[in-house]
Amino acid sequence: MSEHEKKDYDPLKIRKELLEQGKHVAQKFCTLNKLKLPNIRVVPKSEWRLKAACAYYRPTYIAICVEECATLGKAGRSWSWPGNAVDRTPYGVIQHELGHHVDHKLSTDKGSYFGDYSKNLRKLSGEEPLTGYCPNDAEWFAEIFRLFVTNSDLLRLIRPKAYAALIKVLNPVVTDPWRTVLTTAPARTREACAARVVKAEAVTKREKKESLCLFT
Repeated sequence: MSEHEKKDYDPLKIRKELLEQGKHVAQKFCTLNKLKLPNIRVVPKSEWRLKAACAYYRPTYIAICVEECATLGKAGRSWSWPGNAVDRTPYGVIQHELGHHVDHKLSTDKGSYFGDYSKNLRKLSGEEPLTGYCPNDAEWFAEIFRLFVTNSDLLRLIRPKAYAALIKVLNPVVTDPWRTVLTTAPARTREACAARVVKAEAVTKREKKESLCLFT
């Protein structure tokens, strides 16, 4: 980044823009799937009381603190990017919280922000968490769902079983090839996703081979 770019770089402005983009995509998804988008409450950092989270969902609303979300990850340990497997920017956070809303709507047995749909889907797919943030079944699902909304083709390739279950009941809004979705992302981000795809394909091949062995 040049000195001129550093001077004009405004992380908070970028986060706010990502929030608006995320809200737009979430609304498109809800409209397509005949869902009501929860009310989105933007809470300033001075009033935010949660130390371990930048957003949360409760039936009828999503609360988010934009300042606590990540900005675009271009270097170092920051990997967040819209449409990436990792995205803690406001764009991705909104879709993550929308995932809790969908989980709640599709569930029979419901809690304060989760339901049995996520639990059953995780058990059915048997697939690994998408990211390191997976304290329970609800968060496992919310991260999977986030990518279903923001880059469904990438989810199809790296978590095929979860994708196959979701596509039966929901329609994705971002259906371009995953590399197209990540055109503006850093090269390292696309390379990391490509590595994920290769790893997932190896798992699928191994499972098919093991399945065939059971019937021979």
